[in-house]
Amino acid sequence: MADLVPVGSRGITLVEILVAISVASLVMLPIILLFGISEKVTYKSINEVVASNLALQKIEELKSRPFVQLRQLIEAAAPDPVDGPFGEVKLPLELNGVWNTPGVEYAREASLAFYPNVDPSPADPDYEMQKRRIRIRVVVKFIEKVMGPDAKEKAFELATMVADETLGAGLNASFSPSLPTGGTTP
Repeated sequence: MADLVPVGSRGITLVEILVAISVASLVMLPIILLFGISEKVTYKSINEVVASNLALQKIEELKSRPFVQLRQLIEAAAPDPVDGPFGEVKLPLELNGVWNTPGVEYAREASLAFYPNVDPSPADPDYEMQKRRIRIRVVVKFIEKVMGPDAKEKAFELATMVADETLGAGLNASFSPSLPTGGTTP
């Protein structure tokens, strides 16, 4: 009878161990799945940041050019460079392997158009003024190949407006000759 162990000092049974492991796995499963989801979200946000940087880079490149040069690009694409009709001019599609990351390919396209009227009418009295603002629009398309069996094409668009440097600088002002004041004419 000396070999009997008191009831209060028994060890852990196999059933208790299995129950504890299953409860722990149920608690840990959502945490483990969260790591996978966060990796996918980070991957997607990195792609969108790269696309926005590529778009911003092109906009800054175009904004640094003289306004006259941008205007000439739009006018040169029209059938009649003086009276139009004018439209949105798409610049050549840009592909650069340096932009690409593993599983993602980027392409960038910029376009120029007069703003707010793409095709101002020569009959309007402010025809030349309507050709003093240009909208620059850049679309960066990227294909994500790693995010599953299907490649997904996404696009990021950024636009801005530039105005003629001489507009508002006083360089385009016109003055009428002043009339003589007082005094007599012989």
